[in-house]
Amino acid sequence: MDFIRIANFNNRLEAETTGHLLDASEIPFMIHSDDSIFGEGGVGAYVFLSVPEDLKDKALAVIEGAMGESETV
Repeated sequence: MDFIRIANFNNRLEAETTGHLLDASEIPFMIHSDDSIFGEGGVGAYVFLSVPEDLKDKALAVIEGAMGESETV
């Protein structure tokens, strides 16, 4: 199963909240971040969410439906 990046976030909490929305829609996801290097709130931190490529459109619809305009990749 190939995962594809679909959204960027300012912090891990936002990514996890969005992940719960995807989980409720039975869409698997992965959160990627540099928390292990800088810790929460570290300088230069990045967080992004990825989903299976074949579920990209469904995942984006869930995110956009819940949050309005999203910062997608």
